[in-house]
Amino acid sequence: MSHDSPVLTGARYFFLSYVPPPTPNDRTLGDHWVRRFFYDLHLAIDGQPGARLRRRGFADFTVRPPQDRAEQRRLALAEAEVFVPLYSPDYLNRNDSRREREWFRQRLLRAGRAVDGDNILPVLWTPSPAAVHALDQSWALALATDVDAYVAHGMSALCRLQKYQGAYKEVLGRLARHIVETAERTPLQPAEPPSGRTDVPPSPSSEVPFLSVVLAPDLLPHPGRRNGRLPAHAEHWRPFHDRRPVVDDVTDAAQQLRMPIDVRSFVPDVDLFRGCPGILIIDPWVVETEDGTAAVRAAVDCLHGWVGVAVVIDESAPGHRAHARGLLDRTVALLPATVRPLAVTTYDEWQVGIRGLVGRMRRRYLDAGPAYPPPGPPITRPRLWEHPPAHEGVDT
Repeated sequence: MSHDSPVLTGARYFFLSYVPPPTPNDRTLGDHWVRRFFYDLHLAIDGQPGARLRRRGFADFTVRPPQDRAEQRRLALAEAEVFVPLYSPDYLNRNDSRREREWFRQRLLRAGRAVDGDNILPVLWTPSPAAVHALDQSWALALATDVDAYVAHGMSALCRLQKYQGAYKEVLGRLARHIVETAERTPLQPAEPPSGRTDVPPSPSSEVPFLSVVLAPDLLPHPGRRNGRLPAHAEHWRPFHDRRPVVDDVTDAAQQLRMPIDVRSFVPDVDLFRGCPGILIIDPWVVETEDGTAAVRAAVDCLHGWVGVAVVIDESAPGHRAHARGLLDRTVALLPATVRPLAVTTYDEWQVGIRGLVGRMRRRYLDAGPAYPPPGPPITRPRLWEHPPAHEGVDT
């Protein structure tokens, strides 16, 4: 952007939503090509005609310490005129990216705008072969259906490869015009920044999910609860109170392996894990409840060789360590000798162990899982994704 262009502080032309690298840090957050696209889009916006204030877009990698990145993201999401998601298979399968999009959609509804209108401008970053992504992908193609390279390969390839630079600049120009015209002609009023967790609709998928089941005292099934299931509560369970819910870490690990995630509170069902890999997460405090020991034993009856078990408790509270260790030992003693649980008492232990556990359960399911679903009407044979990329083979 030109340095002599006036900038309206705090106003955002657009919010760039993307999937970060698997292990982001301040130097790698937003890979090189996402960063290049972001700055090139800025230059294209700056070159649009008209007497106006040159307003910035937002991407979280532009936030510099000591600013709080999460807080700046929250504020930008509430004030941006246009939401620009970079669609890829990972983006469309991940709950955290879909959660950003869902909050912006809710903002549009509160403002009386259409959720499929001009204020959401998806970009096809990497094409998805999955049929369940076809509708989202068609929306991302709408701005440039006549640009063959964009339709076939997505914006990531156009950004990377010299032979596509003409098509890249053409699509950039269209994106920039759309953003400027939308922001200038029909400005969107800022909203209250999001607070708390935004629930997202279930991801439409024909793929086998990774099932994360939580057994904790507050989640024990009761007859008065519909089906005994409280998925929203399971998603919010925080054994480490100063950290995010542990199922978020399971979600990240599963979605990096390109598996959709299903999070549930435990309900006894011998078929619970029959058709999918998964993990049972147990809060040892459950053994101090009236029905807790029976619930743990019922959960054991649902296990298969492709289901991992994690026993998670925080021992950091002053004077609590011995009690926490005792509860953990009591819970582990209820498990069969063949089950080797991931038993953790600190968040660091959890972070180190969970990714490996999810990967191992996925491999076990591929190696030993059912070749066909349980008895019933014929359905499509299960698979972890609809069309595996050509370069990916089965884990060993």
